[in-house]
Amino acid sequence: MATVTTGLWAVGVGLVPGAEHWWFQDGQTYGQVRWFIAHPLALAGVERRAEIVEVFELVKADGTRQVNVHVRNIGNTPLTYAIWVAQVGP
Repeated sequence: MATVTTGLWAVGVGLVPGAEHWWFQDGQTYGQVRWFIAHPLALAGVERRAEIVEVFELVKADGTRQVNVHVRNIGNTPLTYAIWVAQVGP
């Protein structure tokens, strides 16, 4: 059975409402499956919302692979968030 590993992938600070961050990581392995979620950091009484808009993999001309994660603040206040990843595969 495949093993699922999880961990912190990136942290964004001060993303204003409606704004977006783009994150990427080079050196990906063919056949690796990844899931991402953006967890807003918030104090009690403050609502914050983050959305993973898209995740895609780019294969560069030299054959190397890059995963790209696009995050948007869909709330009404500036956002600090952490992106967590779960992955399976080679």
